[in-house]
Amino acid sequence: RRQVAALGKEKADLELLLEMTTEHSDSVEEELHSKAKHALCESEQRLRLIVEATPSPIVISHRSDGVIVYANRMTGPLLGLPTESLSGRKIADFYTHPGDEQWMLAELARQGEIDHHEVQLNTASGRKVWVDASLRELVLNNEPSVLSAWHDITHLKEMNQASLRFVPQEYLSFLENQSITDIHLGDHISDEMTVMFSDIRGFTTLAESMTPKENFAFVNGYLGRVSPMVREHGGFIVKYMGDGVMAVFPRRADDAVQAGIAKLQRVQEYNQHRQASGRAPIQIGIGVNTGYIMVDVIGELGRMQSDALSDAVNLSARLEGLTKFYGVSFIIADVTYNRLVAPDRYSIRFLDRVQVKGKTRSLNLYEVFDADPPAQRLLKRETREEFEGALRLYYAQDFEAAQTKLFSVLQRNPKDKVAWHHLVQATRLAEQGTIAGWTGVTVMNEK
Repeated sequence: RRQVAALGKEKADLELLLEMTTEHSDSVEEELHSKAKHALCESEQRLRLIVEATPSPIVISHRSDGVIVYANRMTGPLLGLPTESLSGRKIADFYTHPGDEQWMLAELARQGEIDHHEVQLNTASGRKVWVDASLRELVLNNEPSVLSAWHDITHLKEMNQASLRFVPQEYLSFLENQSITDIHLGDHISDEMTVMFSDIRGFTTLAESMTPKENFAFVNGYLGRVSPMVREHGGFIVKYMGDGVMAVFPRRADDAVQAGIAKLQRVQEYNQHRQASGRAPIQIGIGVNTGYIMVDVIGELGRMQSDALSDAVNLSARLEGLTKFYGVSFIIADVTYNRLVAPDRYSIRFLDRVQVKGKTRSLNLYEVFDADPPAQRLLKRETREEFEGALRLYYAQDFEAAQTKLFSVLQRNPKDKVAWHHLVQATRLAEQGTIAGWTGVTVMNEK
């Protein structure tokens, strides 16, 4: 490219000298004119030899109208046309995006050269190719022209696109990397983030009724529906664990809650499709927690993968497991609830005080029921105040009063599984009494 640019400048200087010598008619000027013309021809021949020997496609076009005046032998195969048929055509016809040529010409005029600008070209077959374009200005046959050198990077772009299906761009950006090749073992970012775990209920039982091929088709069909909800709400998927998904939301707790609601709604739509095909509907559980999280690259030099590590991550996995225990779909921890910009915009109610396995401190849990069926969602909203009042009485060890309120809730909403759970507990304690130091915290001895 430097040689071509240098020859282009040499030609321009020679053409200027040739113009100057034509203004005089004596023998000295005629001799200079002859020598300049000869040197110009030699310069043009060297330019053509270098351009033709260049292993990348090169096109020379007029600066004024973009008409191609020369293309080397590598250009035709790239565009799927005979090289000789390119002369006389406009270079703009081959740019996929019409504005690319005008932008590059403007940049060329502003800075004098363009190096390594990626553009997409159309080929005769309709296939689109990506090229790394470099442009230089030159004068050819007294006409201001543009030399465009194209390096085919289609395969590289396709490989990069393929790699993003394994390591998403959001993850690369989060680790402050531009490319998958920039990732190194131990790369990490630490900050307060919100993490989500989701899983299909009873997947093992479902899997036993399907062949391996059917299992993969089912899991991929499910993941293909719910995974985009994470990206659409500002998160990225750290990893898949069979039918399970771990996702991180680095900006706001609201992003995770909204993504969870959207995932549950997608599952409802998916179930309509399954039932129409004679298949059983599925249920999923979602657990969300907020805390200080380290997103990193773990493994060894021969095999690396993304991961998120912290106590907050482990807790979100426990919360997902608790959705089965309480018979609900979506649980968030108190820290996530407290980070919500406007909790009242969601359908949320207090669930229980819980001490999960491996923890000494209890935490308050909340149920998000925005994605419940409309009738059930309405009933939970209408009974929320009475339900939460019953739990306050329960923790105060006024079990009979708690029973009364829970009975009232269940009369209006007999399908409220959480109310049934607390009624059973209140009834048992009213009959048997409590042990010394009882706090009302539900202690989970299993994950």
